[in-house]
Amino acid sequence: MTDPTNIGGMDEDLALAGELALRILSPEDEAAARAREAADPAFAAHVGDWNERLGGLADGIVSVEPSPWVWPSVEAALTPPAAANDNSVVFWRRWAVGSTGLLAASLAAVVVLLAQPAPVPIAAPAPPPAVIRVATLTLENGAAAMTLAYDAGTGELYLAPTTEMAGDTRVPHLWLVMPEGGVQLVGAIDGSATSRHHLGQALFNPAGTASAVAVSMEAPGHTPAPNKPDGPVVAQGAFQRL
Repeated sequence: MTDPTNIGGMDEDLALAGELALRILSPEDEAAARAREAADPAFAAHVGDWNERLGGLADGIVSVEPSPWVWPSVEAALTPPAAANDNSVVFWRRWAVGSTGLLAASLAAVVVLLAQPAPVPIAAPAPPPAVIRVATLTLENGAAAMTLAYDAGTGELYLAPTTEMAGDTRVPHLWLVMPEGGVQLVGAIDGSATSRHHLGQALFNPAGTASAVAVSMEAPGHTPAPNKPDGPVVAQGAFQRL
């Protein structure tokens, strides 16, 4: 996550202003950014531009129902092997509609995350536009836990968690839910800070075709099998194409 006390250039200013407009900063970072907004007219202008831009972006989003094959696939993928996970299917059904209702937040977070790209060489001719897939993962109580964006052209995965999972002593693990059934482990993730991951070649195609993503909470130091979470599944969101 951008550090509001260490702003080194215009790109960082714009990214921080976007994070402030999205309200995804930690309480301490938000307080520092608000103080800067009050004292720095140029930074305040950036924040105002982001608020106006994101407001218009959200106005253009139309709510959609998940495809009918999404939730049967999730159920088949995450049928619990033991009683400890017997509530998994109930969880997925309960939030079949809730995940799509937060697509506007997903789109806005993608704008901020992609404003901080990794350095890449300039090439000619320019490649065709990459396919960006976004998802907003929600908890059982309906709260947004994380916004995720996947760039199918580069294999870059962007994660922007909220504070909902902060403080949990367990380790969140990210899973791809495949349309034909089954899940595939991406790996352990940071549940409290914005991060960027480059997926290996083996995950390029699965990440480009997965119907949804999910987060399970695993014991510290434990890595589950690549096709089955051992800990409880706490958040989920359907992929949508940007």
